[in-house]
Amino acid sequence: MYSHRQYKQPRSHCNSFGCAVSCLLMPILLTACVDTSAITIRKEKLFAQKHILGAKNNPLPEEKGSPQQDGKNSPIPDGRHHCALDSNTCWQFRFTPIVAVTRTKGIKDANWYSSTVKVKHVTIEVALPFDMWLPENPPDQVVEHEDGHVRICKHYYRDAAHLARKCALHILGREFTGEAKDEKTAEKVAIDAAGGELYACYQEKVVNPATRASEAYDKLTARGANQMPAPEAVEKAISEAQ
Repeated sequence: MYSHRQYKQPRSHCNSFGCAVSCLLMPILLTACVDTSAITIRKEKLFAQKHILGAKNNPLPEEKGSPQQDGKNSPIPDGRHHCALDSNTCWQFRFTPIVAVTRTKGIKDANWYSSTVKVKHVTIEVALPFDMWLPENPPDQVVEHEDGHVRICKHYYRDAAHLARKCALHILGREFTGEAKDEKTAEKVAIDAAGGELYACYQEKVVNPATRASEAYDKLTARGANQMPAPEAVEKAISEAQ
């Protein structure tokens, strides 16, 4: 019997200082064999939306004390940041893996169970949606700066499918063990361990470099005597993030 899990990290939004991943955990049982292809990668096309700050049809931060706190860079309980108080660009490096396994070993004790599973098939869906927040009739310099963040993320998303496949190869065929008070939970822990390692690999190869580049870009384009033009800053930030 194969066990099928969809593993995701806690969902979050971020401003120009970081990136995010959209995640959810959903157990599904498979009663038939998995696909003959051991790895399936699906890469969505880039999706971008532009919003006018303060427009009635745009969502704005809720008042203090609500689930979404106001204030630029204000942390929200689930890890999100609201980006709509000033010119800004939000993006999400979405990463949705589905790990199919077969159980290879189970050990039962009085109030304890250990389950070992082997990864048989990995499906990964990646996406990179953008939301750009700008005032009406924004200055060219503001638009150019926000476009720079988009260019940086596009650079790292370009190889996302290839890198996701490399991450899948990293766990394919390997065994993972989980321990819990019952068999079902132990198996879930084992599959979560596989999914966690899969996401950590993608984060290291795609998300973290994009975050570092974006942070460097903001510093390079900050107002001051050493302020660098956006196009040049994009190239330098990517170089520094390697």
